[in-house]
Order: sequence, then structure tokens, then C-alpha cells
Amino acid sequence: MVWESRKKKAQGQRTPIDWVVLRNRTSTSKIEAKNKQKVGEALRTLSNRIGFRMSPGLSERVIYRELFPQGLTLLDLDADGGEGEMRMTHLAARQELRDLFITLKLPTLEGEPLKF
Repeated sequence: MVWESRKKKAQGQRTPIDWVVLRNRTSTSKIEAKNKQKVGEALRTLSNRIGFRMSPGLSERVIYRELFPQGLTLLDLDADGGEGEMRMTHLAARQELRDLFITLKLPTLEGEPLKF
């Protein structure tokens, strides 16, 4: 399905799809380290084979689960962390988002400093 979509886009617009893949809700547990490593190797192989870019993933973090029921994301928090203090986990989560935005190379953000 992906291959067919890429061919249609290339034929119609003469530009390839910029496809970015990232892993979501990865754990930091050592127990799953072997599986995580195998999946990472498989994704790198597929990336070379079918042509997508890899982005650093997003970890399973409490802050995401705390914000979700409120309909919020980390981008909705101000520099002070909203209602409470910014904890190290918040800062690490923000860095994950920065890394994702850097990988995406969005034209509207090109050359602009990230404001979070």
C-alpha cells in the first residue's frame, strides 16, 4: 500500500513522499531491551529498503497521560510548566518533541528557534 501510494505521488507531482517513522510510547525498561533492539534494526533495514526517514521516538511518560484527559499537550504548557513546576521528566519530554520537530524539518519552522 505504501509503495503504491509513493508511486502515485511521484507520477502525479514528480516529488516523492517525505515519510517519517518514529516509535511511540517506548519504555525505558531493561526487560524489553532485546525486543527494542530487534525492532530498531528491522526499522533501519526497512528505512533503507523502502525509503523513509527515522525520527527519535516518544517515550512512555506520565506527563503525556496526565495532560491527555485535559486535551493538552506539552506544547500547551508555558515555560513554568503550567500549574506546577517543570520536573526533569517534563524537560526530557520537551526534548523528545524538539528532536521530533528538528527531524521533520517543517518549512514554516526553518531557521526559527523552537519556542518550547
